[in-house]
Parts: sequence; C-alpha cells; structure tokens
Amino acid sequence: MPKHDPRPDYTVKEIAALTKLCRETVLQLVSENRFPGAYRAGSGSINSPIRIPAAALDHYRTTQPLAIS
Repeated sequence: MPKHDPRPDYTVKEIAALTKLCRETVLQLVSENRFPGAYRAGSGSINSPIRIPAAALDHYRTTQPLAIS
C-alpha cells in the first residue's frame, strides 16, 4: 500500500505560478493526464475545482526536457 503524501494538493492557479505556465496551459496538461492523479474536488462535477497532488507536480517536472541555454 502506498504511503500517504503529507504535502497539500495544489490548485490550477498555484501550479501555473510554480511552473510559470498560464492557467489554460495547466488545464490542457491536466486533460492530457500530464499531472497523474489530478481530480475534481467537491462533488466532482464539471464546475468543481481541480486539485493536483504534489506528487503529480514532481512527475511533471521530472518528465520535462531540460532547456538548453
């Protein structure tokens, strides 16, 4: 059984700020399952806010190619 991650889940706005992406891009990435485990909080309806687990942010960051400067 996997251990519970004590870190809080993030909102789309928080992920956008942390990744320096726009909100719409984060929503697109969620729809493409690039943040595994993302879910709709509350009742789960289409209007419910999306939450993204910290582990999903870790996954996204480790799967992105590094920029060459």
